Amino acid sequence: MSTQAAFTRFKWFVIILLLTVVEIGPFPLMGLTLLYVIAFRPRWFKALVDQIYS
Repeated sequence: MSTQAAFTRFKWFVIILLLTVVEIGPFPLMGLTLLYVIAFRPRWFKALVDQIYS
């Protein structure tokens, strides 16, 4: 695994961890984010997956 892929995985791990912590509040951010990704399949998500698995 390249250094860039490891950094990208770590960065997104921290982002997901922060979303999970914030989700304790009244808004389910993680669920809404996942629904957005599933429904609209944004270009940045494919680029992220390609970068992680490169």
